[in-house]
Amino acid sequence: MTEFSRTKKARLEESYTVTEQDQREAHDLIQRLYEKCKEKGKTRKGSFKKTDYTHQPSGIIISSWRMNDWDYKKREVPTPARGLFTRLTDENRYEIVIRGYDKFFNIGEVERTKWESILTNTEGPYEITAKENGCIIFIAGLPNDELVVTSKHSMGELQNTPIAHALKGEEWLYKHLNQVGKSKKDLARFLYTNKLTAVAELCDDSFEEHILPYTFERSGLYLHGLNYNTADLKTWRSEYVNEFAKEWGFIPVIYYIKNSPDEVKDFTDKVRQDGLLDGRPIEGFVIRTRLKSTGQDFFFKIKYDEPYLMYREWREVTRALLNKKEPKFTYPASKHYISWVKEKIRTDPDIFKGYQQNHGIIRVRNLFLEHLNKEGMSENMPETRELFRKTLLVPVASIGCGKTTIALALASLFNFGHIQNDNITGKNTRLEFHNSIIKEFENKDVVIADRNNHVLELRRTLIDAITKRYPNIRIVALYWNHGIDLDEIFQITSQRIKLRGENHQSLTTGNPKFEAIIKQFLNSFEPLDSNNDIDNNFDNVIDLDIYSDVRTNLLLILEELRSILGIEKPDASNIDVAINYAMNYKTTIRKHVNNKGSNQKSSKSAVKKRQPVYYGVAFDYDFSNFLKQYFDEHPNVDSRTFIKLTQKNRILPEHHVTLVHAADIPSKEGKILWREFESMREEEPQQVQVFFDKLVFDSRVMTLVVKKIEPVSVRWKNKVPHVTIGTVDSSTKPREANNMLECVFDETLQGKNRQRREEIRVVSLDSDLIISGIVKPYY
Repeated sequence: MTEFSRTKKARLEESYTVTEQDQREAHDLIQRLYEKCKEKGKTRKGSFKKTDYTHQPSGIIISSWRMNDWDYKKREVPTPARGLFTRLTDENRYEIVIRGYDKFFNIGEVERTKWESILTNTEGPYEITAKENGCIIFIAGLPNDELVVTSKHSMGELQNTPIAHALKGEEWLYKHLNQVGKSKKDLARFLYTNKLTAVAELCDDSFEEHILPYTFERSGLYLHGLNYNTADLKTWRSEYVNEFAKEWGFIPVIYYIKNSPDEVKDFTDKVRQDGLLDGRPIEGFVIRTRLKSTGQDFFFKIKYDEPYLMYREWREVTRALLNKKEPKFTYPASKHYISWVKEKIRTDPDIFKGYQQNHGIIRVRNLFLEHLNKEGMSENMPETRELFRKTLLVPVASIGCGKTTIALALASLFNFGHIQNDNITGKNTRLEFHNSIIKEFENKDVVIADRNNHVLELRRTLIDAITKRYPNIRIVALYWNHGIDLDEIFQITSQRIKLRGENHQSLTTGNPKFEAIIKQFLNSFEPLDSNNDIDNNFDNVIDLDIYSDVRTNLLLILEELRSILGIEKPDASNIDVAINYAMNYKTTIRKHVNNKGSNQKSSKSAVKKRQPVYYGVAFDYDFSNFLKQYFDEHPNVDSRTFIKLTQKNRILPEHHVTLVHAADIPSKEGKILWREFESMREEEPQQVQVFFDKLVFDSRVMTLVVKKIEPVSVRWKNKVPHVTIGTVDSSTKPREANNMLECVFDETLQGKNRQRREEIRVVSLDSDLIISGIVKPYY
């Protein structure tokens, strides 16, 4: 018996034991995923996809959940798990069958993986594991000692290869088990009993080449993780993973332990300089640590540009050229490579046989390197990455989302180029739009292509036109995600069209068909999908919420552009000036749009100022810090929702109390209240004091309830005035706070939905929290 076998039970208990609460949370998570798929609306599913598979020989139905890669980075999702398979048990309860890692990012790729953030927010030890270069394979157990093996999202369908990744992984698994005299039933029983997923990298050049070569002796399944099948990521330490790998016949992954971020940086920088680890090139490292605030497992990676990312770029440009497409590149050396490949496709096409099936990739690259050596150019290889010279910002939206207001504000803040399609009045507006953008790039490094770009054809022609002139341009989508019911979107956007009055070039309420035109755009909207060849051209996607006002979406864009463009976020006063400029911008061009989308002759006309969407009390106060201190001082108060909000960065950047919304105007009381605030618009902002006395939350949303506002002359329309602290994911909208609070405090509802009320926590504060704020319009 091995050392691991003798201490297995102790090690498991030290790692973690899945609890009944964990299984309830997993069930709740999967229920939410199903709810998202059932919600109405043509574009409702958005990027979220479910695929059902039948496991053989058990006959168990297993569902795979996947999203666009960019969604993990650009928006909060129900789960950040990259690789998630679930099933419905015989007890009519959902359970996680396979659980991948939470999506993790390269150093500096997002705010939380910048070195300063890692230094501030994480704690040791830091486990550095070598990043093997293959495809991910998941292994888990099912009832009756059945084993299930999958790739990232599938259980065995072909993926441009003679054999599917999952099936090849299963073939290698049996080889490994046989080598150590283990059975698949033993492994299945162990994994299912302990609710674990084994995470491995399949590296086998005879099956599929990636970037770095693997000899026959080094081929197989590299075990780099054991994750518990829980909603939140809980994973084994590398020491235990390696002992498990040796016992069950997997190839162990090299790992190193460091005590501080500085030690991690010194070690990985040295490997970068050497270009090798133990005599071989590597893709990079995955670093496993945990967050100081919550103890949650936290991963980030360090990938080496040279040679790995440059070689990967060569693979992608080769595929593009074989498909007769114009390739994108970011390395100067790739220019030489592209010229060489074009010539070889013409004179020696046989060397590319099998390339599209991932065979011959390394051979073609080595032939090119030999060519460079003969030409005396190898001393310059590998060359350093060339920075993107130009960036195109592409809104993907429908009418009334606020794209032009955002564009005007960005152009005001950073002097970006801004081309408005609505300002183009010629016959061939699409061609003129493209040419205007190309011309604008002569003097600007960043240009906003201000058009809805809501269908694939518009995105395709735009991208094709711009990349022909700037093949290595960075393309960033500003994506107003339409993942809600189309009727809801129509209500929101049509209200905004009404509020902006006549201040638009092509669509105003003066057009009797304006509502039909809005619906036409909504019905034709095609969501972004990273799996198609067009949307795959976006280098970054900034995910925006149709519900959010201009300020909220602008702040989110500014935060994302810090990482993408390296620009500094302007201070609050400059942002206020830019928003004010954008809101009061007056167009002088007028063109008529009918419900077929045709344009008629333009003219100039006077316009009105855009109207607010709602009035509220704005605060300059750190609610997050207050709540952190509160939960620290009150350990008996359930803090799980707050921990999730903190972990997932879901605490809103700015907070307010809504006093009256434009949607309230149809009621008599709402109309009177709206007029009161309208009359105050030209005056100095009114200062108030808001008294909060209760903290109310459930598993999805957290609020602070208003006890009173002084002076008492300030009134509100909401049944229960409050500040929404945050929601745990993007599927939970801030408006759900109203439903939660009404369920508790509206006496007419208290006899209904008892179970719902029991889920809600109402906590009275020790003393009133009193905060100063100002009454202001929100646009």
